[in-house]
Amino acid sequence: MGTDTHWSCFHLFNRDKNAGTGWSQFISRSDLEEEGHITLICAIMVIRDIPSPVLGSIPVPDSDIGKHLGALLDSTDGADVSFTIDSETFHAHRAVLAARSPVFKAELLGSMAEATMSSITLHDITPATFRVMLQFMYTDALPELGDSPTETLQHLLAAADRYALDRLKVLCAQKLWDNVSVDTVATILACAEMYSCLELKNKCLDFFAAEKNFKKAVLTEGFVKLVQQFPSIIVELREKAGT
Repeated sequence: MGTDTHWSCFHLFNRDKNAGTGWSQFISRSDLEEEGHITLICAIMVIRDIPSPVLGSIPVPDSDIGKHLGALLDSTDGADVSFTIDSETFHAHRAVLAARSPVFKAELLGSMAEATMSSITLHDITPATFRVMLQFMYTDALPELGDSPTETLQHLLAAADRYALDRLKVLCAQKLWDNVSVDTVATILACAEMYSCLELKNKCLDFFAAEKNFKKAVLTEGFVKLVQQFPSIIVELREKAGT
């Protein structure tokens, strides 16, 4: 018998049901017959399913539609309607206003006179309030409100109620509550009562009912106006205070 010959090999057997379990190139028939015997030393390694590597998702930028619509409002490109308030003119887009407000939709796209008017004069809102409202309608965000945020927010809440801008109304209520104090609670409560902001109203009543707040708040001019405008508030305050 000739000199021993050593073959070494590595072969991967997969789990394909149609694949054979042999390997035709392991050793030739003539070599096997010449040697007369074969000794097999096997090392078997079973590789289970390997989990896919965690590659992470593809990041998506935050929505910038508000940025683009805000730029559209500023540029007045494509504007097809204007509003005049106390000699100030604001240019806007009927489709945007109608999409954001059912009131504007009825006025600008319905059978009302405003639907055929290219310029509309408004009397029940200030230029500053209308400007902020327009910015919100295009960007869905509130700009900085200046040095008198409580007064501005009260006017804005009235506008939101007038044009059925529900999200703006809630935002105004939230920010008014953030600015509540013994000096402002009466006027904020009156605003909440007038424009049916129930959650803001209840929070103001709770704030008012605290003894340390009540003693100071009833001395404000806002409280006098509140009682004159909404006498029933006194009953609710007494119920809250338990007196």
